[in-house]
Amino acid sequence: MGVRHHAGQVDEVGGLDDEHGVEAVGGERLPQHRVAPPDLLRGDHAGTLADGRYAPGVILEGGTIHTGDPALPRVAALPIDDRGRVSRGVEAWEGDASAVSTERIDLEGRTVVPGFVDAHLHFLSWALDRARVDVRDAPTAALALERVAERAAADRAAGADGGWLIGGGWTEAMLAEVTDPAAALDAAAGGRPAALWSRDRHALWLGSAALAAIGGEALRREDAAWAVPLPAPTRAERQRAVVEGQRAAHAAGLTGIHDFERTGGRRTWQELDGDDRVTLRVLSAIGAEYVDGIEAVEVVAGFGSEHVRIGMVKAFMDGTLGARTAHMLEAYDDGGRGLALLDADAVADLAMRAAGLGLPVALHAIGDAAVRAALDGLAASRDAWQELAGLHERPPRIEHAQLVHPDDLARFAELGVVASMQPVHAVEDRADAAAAWGARGAGAYAWEPLRAAGATLVLGTDAPISPLDPIATLAAAVGRPHVAGHALSVDDALRAMTWAPYAVSGLGARHGRLAPGRAADLVVLDADPYATAPEDLAGIGVVATMVGGRWVHGRPPW
Repeated sequence: MGVRHHAGQVDEVGGLDDEHGVEAVGGERLPQHRVAPPDLLRGDHAGTLADGRYAPGVILEGGTIHTGDPALPRVAALPIDDRGRVSRGVEAWEGDASAVSTERIDLEGRTVVPGFVDAHLHFLSWALDRARVDVRDAPTAALALERVAERAAADRAAGADGGWLIGGGWTEAMLAEVTDPAAALDAAAGGRPAALWSRDRHALWLGSAALAAIGGEALRREDAAWAVPLPAPTRAERQRAVVEGQRAAHAAGLTGIHDFERTGGRRTWQELDGDDRVTLRVLSAIGAEYVDGIEAVEVVAGFGSEHVRIGMVKAFMDGTLGARTAHMLEAYDDGGRGLALLDADAVADLAMRAAGLGLPVALHAIGDAAVRAALDGLAASRDAWQELAGLHERPPRIEHAQLVHPDDLARFAELGVVASMQPVHAVEDRADAAAAWGARGAGAYAWEPLRAAGATLVLGTDAPISPLDPIATLAAAVGRPHVAGHALSVDDALRAMTWAPYAVSGLGARHGRLAPGRAADLVVLDADPYATAPEDLAGIGVVATMVGGRWVHGRPPW
């Protein structure tokens, strides 16, 4: 059988041919789906029966396969070679599947999409929290304290009640019901030192026993909260939490993450990676306070391994909505404009220093004043980072961007700044946004207006602030019946959850699409998101997850 070239295929090192190139970040929308037969997957170096390197080791067929590749959005079958890449050696199994080591897997009508990437989370915190007290879904302070009491009682029964009791998930509205926070937490915890993080992780509620050990006040916010010397997990506890957390993440359909953990996370990933125990693809952020050290040891973008890389420099522009510390152009309805932690000049300086290391900045900005200051600083420093963003595809990012002034929507695309957003926040914080921002809140969480204005979106959860659940992210992004014009299409949401997080990290030619030569990172779903009503998306289930050709969850048969 002759070798045919199909435009848009990748070469041995992941480059694209000239006809299509790498899709411009924030570029064209995916075309309407068309089904292509398997033979259209062949490339310019298609394998043969004698060329074992390109012979597929697994063939997925018998279902709906969305590739995420604009050149070929949907295929009838997906061959994966023994290197864990989508294969170009289609002739080998078309002609005589018995001649090569090939496992043919019948999807039985299920759907395949590229693996999900959570573009903003705090993995170690989330992993550790899985074993801690969770009061996030308690509607009142009384019920939250009841959860604490139940955990304290369970620990006593298990003989494990000697240490600190740590948890989180409360809101400011919940805490307003409590007249003496320290005493209330003491009573629930049975006298043990207790500490509960707020849902947004920017405030800490401490009991009297905890205060006796560390001093200070029962309620701490922002830096004062983060500086509290809570007992640090041991190395074994960190590693166990992350390994178990990886399994849960894969069960949710995740194949990659952008990790913004503040303390201990990168060390844990490196420890596990050294033992070949990392199965997620991890892009790790470094706090801006460590830039001096990064420069001193000459760490640059991409430092790490296939699974764990340094990716960006994180800085805070403001606080949070829940604590009324997000920085606003106009005062909150109940007074005050929040916290301005960095101004435009500081952003410009940081962006230039980070660009010297080949790293983009990722700026936490929730209020509209914080977003504007971030954009102003990036505009002032554009000459320093635009080559980094263009040539190396590592543009700067604004994390959260929960409230963007209408005048600033188009500036994201004009400057080439990525909007990194968390759709579930729009659901969880709807009441808070209405209470704090009034009429302005109707324009919050504007991911579709940003996309329509040309901005590149990447989506995540901010776990443990919100549950680590990409299906919930998809459902929240696509289904927004209460805000007209703010819902994404399934195409755009999936792009922002699969390929775009790699594209803005300089890895878009290697990951995020099920195209020949790229990593076979995928998730098998029990329903097709494109054929599911927006209100039903949350019910889609994850059947199996593959990273680099290896099943990491739900190995068939199903």
